[in-house]
Amino acid sequence: MVTGGEVLVRSLIEEGVDTVFGLPGTHVLGIYAALHDYADRVRHVLGRFEPSMGFMADGYSRASGRVGVLIVTAGPGATGLVTPLSQASVEGVPIVAFAGLTPIKTAGRGYYHEFRDANAQLSIFKPFTKWAVRVEDGRDIPRIVSRAFRIAREGRPGPVYVELPRDIIDSDTEWVGYTREEPTRVKPDPAVVDAVARDLLNAERPVIYVGGGVISAEASNALIRVAEELGAPVVTSVMGKGAIPFDHPLHGGLAAGYFGDTVAVKLVEMADVVLGVGTRFSELGTGMWSLPIKGRLIHVNIDPNDIGRNYRTDLAVVSDALEFLNALYERIRGRGPGRDRGIKLIEKVKAEVGNQELKELGYDESRINPSDLVKALARVIDRDMREGRAVVTCDAGGNQVAMFELPVYKPRTYFNPAGFTSLGFAVPAAIGAKIARPEATVVATTGDAAFFMTGMEIATAAELKLRVAFVVFNDRAQGVLKLQQKFLYGGKVYASHTYPMDFCKFAESLGINCVRIDDRRELETGLEKCIYGSNGPCIADVVINPDAVPVPITRQLMAIFRKR
Repeated sequence: MVTGGEVLVRSLIEEGVDTVFGLPGTHVLGIYAALHDYADRVRHVLGRFEPSMGFMADGYSRASGRVGVLIVTAGPGATGLVTPLSQASVEGVPIVAFAGLTPIKTAGRGYYHEFRDANAQLSIFKPFTKWAVRVEDGRDIPRIVSRAFRIAREGRPGPVYVELPRDIIDSDTEWVGYTREEPTRVKPDPAVVDAVARDLLNAERPVIYVGGGVISAEASNALIRVAEELGAPVVTSVMGKGAIPFDHPLHGGLAAGYFGDTVAVKLVEMADVVLGVGTRFSELGTGMWSLPIKGRLIHVNIDPNDIGRNYRTDLAVVSDALEFLNALYERIRGRGPGRDRGIKLIEKVKAEVGNQELKELGYDESRINPSDLVKALARVIDRDMREGRAVVTCDAGGNQVAMFELPVYKPRTYFNPAGFTSLGFAVPAAIGAKIARPEATVVATTGDAAFFMTGMEIATAAELKLRVAFVVFNDRAQGVLKLQQKFLYGGKVYASHTYPMDFCKFAESLGINCVRIDDRRELETGLEKCIYGSNGPCIADVVINPDAVPVPITRQLMAIFRKR
C-alpha cells in the first residue's frame, strides 16, 4: 500500500514532470513527505507567496513549452492562485495546480482553512480553468493527473485545478498504474484551407498578423515558410513578438494600433488581405482596437469563441496554428511570388511614413527616460537575444508598455503579460524561466509598484543562487495610473504614488548584488555589471524620469490629439 501523496508524486514522475513549484501547508504535508522520498526525481522550488508560485509556474511553462506544476495548501493557499491561474487562462499558458483541501470526514465542522460551503473552494476555480476537479478516492489520482495534463495542453492551452482532501493524501491506497493521455491537435477543414490559399495567392498586398498562439504552437518556422512563399510582411501583437526575428526582411513590426509601430500599422491598413493567426485581436494587441483592418480578414484561432469577436471576419478557420500553417504551405508551395514582394512593400511603406523616431512626451536629456533604459538593455543583451540565449520578463504598468519597444528575435524569449496584465508578474516569472532554462541570460523588468507586490521572491533566487537580473524602472509612482488620472480624470492624481525604497539595502539584506543607476552615462555599464557581472541574483535600481510618457503611450496620445 502507498499513501495518496505518494501516488500523486509517482503520477507526476510518470507524466515526465521533473520540477514543481510550491509552498507547504498542513493539508499537503503528505505530498511533501512523498516529495522528500523522491527528491532525486522531482525538484521542488520553494517560494514565499502562493500568487508568486503561480507566476513562477507560468514563466517556467513559457520558457520551456512544458506544463507548469504547482502545489499549495487549502483555503488561503488555494485562493492565492486565483490571479495567476486567471492570467494563464487569458494568455493560454498550460499549468496544472494541485491544492489541498480540509478532510472530507470533518466537512462542515469548522476545520481551519475550511470554507463555510464545502464546495466553495472548488467552485472558485470553475469559471476560469479548463477543468476543476476534486479527488475523492486515492485510486483515481493517476487517472485524474493524466487527464489534467492532457486538458492543460490540448486545444487552447490553459490552467487545470485539482484539489485533494487531506485525508485522501494521507490515507493508504493502492497504486493502480499510470496511463499517459496524449493531447490531440485541432486540424483545419481542408476545404477552408483551400479557400484561404486562393485568397492569399490572389492578393496583391497580403499581410500576416500573428499573436501568441503561433509561439505556443511552436509554429514560428512554419510561419516564416508561408510568409516567404507569399511575399507577405509579418506584423505581430505584443504577445506575438519573437514569432519572427526582429531583423528578418519580412518583419514589419508591432501592429498594436496606437501603441504600435507606424510602419506595421500602415501595412495592415493598406493590406487587401489580412491573415490573423493565433490572436484574439485584444485591447493591448490592437491599441484599444485602433488597428485599422480594411481588407479582407482571415482569422485563424484554435478557439472558435475568439474568432470575429473584435473584428469582422470574412473567413474563419478553427485550427491549431502549426497544423494550419503547415496545411497552407502545402497548398501554396511553389505558387507564390516569393519574399521580394513583401520586402518591397515594407520599403515602400517606410518611405511613405518617413522617419518615425519618437521621443517620449516629457523627455529630459538630463535624466534617464524609459526609452533610454529599453535601448540600453537591448544593446547590452543584444547578442544573447539574437541567438535565443536570453529571456526577458515584463510586468504590468508603464514599464510594460515601454518594453513593447524591445527587439525580439526568437520565440519563448519575451514574456509580456499583455492579456491579463497582472502587476507583480515579472519577478517570479523570471525565476521560473531560469529554472526552466538555467543556461539562459534571464532579465526581469519591473516597476517599483510591481516590485512591492512580489519582490520578496528574490529571496527564492538568492537561496537557489540563480543568476537573474531584476531591473527596476523606479519612477516612484504607479506611472500608467498617474497618467490616466492626469489625462482622463481632470488631473486628480491620487493614491498612485509608491513609497521610496532603497532597493540596494534590500539586496544587501539578502546577500546579493545591487547597482543603483541615476546617470544616463552609467546606464549600459551598470546594466552589464548587474546582468553579466554577478554569480547570483542582482537588482538594478534605475531611477527613471517620472514625467516621461513611454513611447507607445506618447504615440497613442499624439494620434488621439490629431483626431480632435
